[in-house]
Amino acid sequence: MIRTAVLVMTLAAPVQAQVFETRCGWLDNPSPANWWLTDADGSWTLSVQGQGAPPASFDFEWQGARSWVETNGSYGFGCACMDVAVNHETRWIEAAQSVRWLPLSRCDADPALPPR
Repeated sequence: MIRTAVLVMTLAAPVQAQVFETRCGWLDNPSPANWWLTDADGSWTLSVQGQGAPPASFDFEWQGARSWVETNGSYGFGCACMDVAVNHETRWIEAAQSVRWLPLSRCDADPALPPR
């Protein structure tokens, strides 16, 4: 009977909605399936080759558009703001709602970001 009560309480609990926050900084894609965003709070992982897929909402077609520095063929980095849901414990980006590319000079001028 106690198990039933716990099950009912669990099923009745509201689903936690994802909270999106805006994070701006260096968006890196140095090699296939490796993506992360480095902002004033550190590095946030979107994808690591061989360690699971990126968020379903992450659109890889951004590469090559806007200000992009190629460092390994077509792979490289740019400056962007993203609206993302993050896991603060694991530092993984769990969902990406949007991306806005910024001029490279914006990230270069930000003292909170590592230099390039």
